[in-house]
Amino acid sequence: MGAVDEFIRAVNEAIRPDSRIPIAEWAEKYRVLPPDTPEPGPWRNSRTPYLVGIMDALSPDSPYREIYLKKGHQLGGSALGENFIGHAITSAAGNILAVFATIDDGEKWNLSRFEPMRESTDELRKRIRDKEVKGSDNTQRRKKFPGGFLQIIGANRPGGLKSSTMRYVLLEEMDEYAGDIGNQGSPETLAKKRTSNFGRKARIFGNSTPTIVGTSPIDRNYLRGDQQKYMVACPCCGERQFFQWGQMKWPAGEPEKARYLCERCDVLSTEAEWKTRGYVGAYWQPTAKGEPGVASFHLPSIYAPLGWRPWAEMAADFVAAKDDPVALKAFVNNELAECWEDLSGQLKSAEIAKRREGYPLRTIPKGCLVLVMSVDVQGNRLEYQILGFGRGKKHWVIDYGIIDGDPAKDDVWTRLTALRERPMVNSFGVSMRVQTCAIDSGGHHTHEVYQYARLHRHVGVFAVKGASTAGKPVIGRPVSMDVNHRGRTIKGGVQLWHVGTDTAKSLLFNYIASDEESVPNDRFIRFAAGLADDYFEQLTAEVYDADKAQYRKLPGRRNEVIDLFVYGFAAAYHPLLRLDTMRDSDWAQIESVVEPVNGDLFTAPLAAPAQPEDVVAEPEEAKGEVNVVAEPPPPRIEQPVQPEPPQETSSWLSGTDNWLD
Repeated sequence: MGAVDEFIRAVNEAIRPDSRIPIAEWAEKYRVLPPDTPEPGPWRNSRTPYLVGIMDALSPDSPYREIYLKKGHQLGGSALGENFIGHAITSAAGNILAVFATIDDGEKWNLSRFEPMRESTDELRKRIRDKEVKGSDNTQRRKKFPGGFLQIIGANRPGGLKSSTMRYVLLEEMDEYAGDIGNQGSPETLAKKRTSNFGRKARIFGNSTPTIVGTSPIDRNYLRGDQQKYMVACPCCGERQFFQWGQMKWPAGEPEKARYLCERCDVLSTEAEWKTRGYVGAYWQPTAKGEPGVASFHLPSIYAPLGWRPWAEMAADFVAAKDDPVALKAFVNNELAECWEDLSGQLKSAEIAKRREGYPLRTIPKGCLVLVMSVDVQGNRLEYQILGFGRGKKHWVIDYGIIDGDPAKDDVWTRLTALRERPMVNSFGVSMRVQTCAIDSGGHHTHEVYQYARLHRHVGVFAVKGASTAGKPVIGRPVSMDVNHRGRTIKGGVQLWHVGTDTAKSLLFNYIASDEESVPNDRFIRFAAGLADDYFEQLTAEVYDADKAQYRKLPGRRNEVIDLFVYGFAAAYHPLLRLDTMRDSDWAQIESVVEPVNGDLFTAPLAAPAQPEDVVAEPEEAKGEVNVVAEPPPPRIEQPVQPEPPQETSSWLSGTDNWLD
């Protein structure tokens, strides 16, 4: 075909009226899943019947302009977005904007999802040529086709969101977007404005797993719409109902026997019974009036096709997560497709202060196996905290205090070193010391912090700084800060570790809130007797601001204690320890050294000859923001020593303050 013929064909395609074929029908007629997918071959609507109604809402004849899907995992939601784009390219051509959290996410989607779909679907391959073909205009970020183009952008770059007029917009995993882009508005708002010229012919499809109550973009848009739920018939009585996790039942200790309890007849039926007989004639039911032109759908993972996300697996995951607020939050978001409620605003300092236990500061209770330190640098002092960690995500506040003095002077740092290196003897007579130490470098004494971290890097001291972007891991990968005269990083120089402050704060507040009804031994965070009331005032000095999607300090309150917890989590999750990934066997190995079976305060062996300290391995050089995985070394433990007998006035062994329990 010559250039003129190609041009004429393109013009004819562009002016051709929209095909009236619905997206679901288009997918079944043309879409072919690539060979490397779990179920390759022609698309079958019968495999995911719940997607049909959503595709109908996205189709040309639909009365809806905006369509939102609040979804769980393993449901085919990403493939639904691909069908939306594929149909737009082949049947109702127009410019398409696909928005991802970052451009890296968009490029990964292109390589792993869009290009395989294009190559396996003839109708798409006809319109978008291979990228190797000269003049194809098929790149990682832009796809030209007759009648329009597909532009792939990152939500963190405002330029791409203010480009050409668009008829179609895909907002992929919109809860991962930044809240505001350069004070120009949210990515969602900027993207929607691109469609204003198309009126009712425009289609905006947003989908995501939800996050936090009050700040989740997908939940906010879901509430704007008609809030449709997928109604399935009971295999026994035929009553139509929407799957809710509270109706999932299983015998105690046997999640593999999970069954769903009908709301009407109280009969338990298996997953296979519900998803074969029950799915026949299932339909989407609006449950709210909603704004005109806005459809919204709620789809938990419990609806996933047989074999994709078995109910038995979901039940087992719930059992494992129910007592862990972090894991439970992930289950609620990713499986139930519900928002998690941040409880920071409900925490009361006086109530938390009542949780102080009998053990004094600088005392190591039974079960505390590893110590870490965090330091917050202020203009006239250093504030520090030592946290203990043990099995089951248990934490103990072992020490907290202030080192007065100018951080620009060496004396302050000398006193910090003495405090950090000072050993503490646990109830088994084993002397323990701090394994890692995270120091805040974000203030006015960055140079002094870097110098201290540089000198003490070999014993686990490192500099940290809070990440400005939400949703980052508690600790990312390091950035080398020391360079030579050629601008090259110096091996062994100081490294800066960025900390996901909002992630760590959410972790902290969820732990504290979960402890409200727990007895001391079951609490996630345990507090020493010597902590003053002001400590707990600081601990409750921040609340989550739903409008700005960030934590906000209350007026007139100090919040250094919160920062110390944030840096303490970073110290624990550092590659030298990786306590967040520790298996039970790892804890058992440490426990055998720290809490020997036959050892206790009274029978500890006499002190052995002094041994040289172990040298802590240096972290690997790395770049980027992803987590680093490293094998945690055994803790640096001194030989057991015979402790001095306690004085009669000591509370260590008193009946009401039995810290050995």
